Amino acid sequence: MIAYLSATGNSRHVALRLSERLGDSRLVDLSDYLKGTTTPLSLNKGESLGFVFPVHSWGLPKGFAELLRTLPIEGISPATYCYMVCTCGDDCGLAAGQWRKTVRRDGLEGKAAFSVFMPNTYVIFPGFDVDSDTVRDRKLADSETAIASIAESISNRKEGDFTHHGSFAWLKSKVIYPGFMLTVSDKPFRATDRCIGCGLCATVCPTANIRLIDGHPQWKGNCLNCLACYHRCPADAIVFGRKTNGKGKYFYP
Repeated sequence: MIAYLSATGNSRHVALRLSERLGDSRLVDLSDYLKGTTTPLSLNKGESLGFVFPVHSWGLPKGFAELLRTLPIEGISPATYCYMVCTCGDDCGLAAGQWRKTVRRDGLEGKAAFSVFMPNTYVIFPGFDVDSDTVRDRKLADSETAIASIAESISNRKEGDFTHHGSFAWLKSKVIYPGFMLTVSDKPFRATDRCIGCGLCATVCPTANIRLIDGHPQWKGNCLNCLACYHRCPADAIVFGRKTNGKGKYFYP
C-alpha cells in the first residue's frame, strides 16, 4: 500500500510511478483523511506500507504529523516494512527523522526513508521562485532514475535513511522549520478580478480549505501553504499578498 499527500502533483506522480514499478496497485490519497475520512487502512499480511509526501521548509507539512499519528491502520506489526519517499526541490533536512518519530506506534517502525528531487513550487519567500524550464525538465528526467532506484531498494526491503539532508540540516529543520510553521497562514490569499469562478482552487485544495462565495474563493483558515490553489488557477487570479508578484507557476501536468 502506498499512501500519498500531494498538492501540485509532484508527490502524486512519484507515488504512481512507484506503484507501477512495485506492482503495488493500492494507492491511498491522504488528503481524503485531512478532509475527514475515517475509514481505516487495512494491510494484508506481509504487505508493505509506504508514505509519499512533499517536504515543506525542511520538515513535514503542517498538520501531517498529526495525521500520521491518528491515521487508522489495521494489520500493522513489527514486521511491517514501512518506508517514506519525500519530494523536495533541493534538500529535505531532517524530515526523515521527524517522520520516523511520528509513525512509531503499535510496533510499527519507519524502516527506510528516501527522497526525490522534483521541481520547486514554493514561491512565497523572498528570493524563492519556480525553477527555470531547463532545471525543471532536468529534475523531471532525473526523477525517473531516482524512482527506479528507490523501487529496487524497497523491493529488497533496504533499511536506513537515504534522503538528501543538504547543508546545515540541523539548523534548517530544528530552527527555521519551527519558525516557518508559525507563519503558515492563508490570510494573504485573495482572488483578483481575473477570477472566472471555476472553483478549481476549491477542488485541488488538500484540506477543503476553500469555498466559493458569490463565485469567488474564500479561505477558511486551515491552510498548509501548499500553494495548490495558486499554481493551478487557470486565470492567474490567485495571489498571496505581494509575495507572488512576478513569480512563476508549476504543477505536474
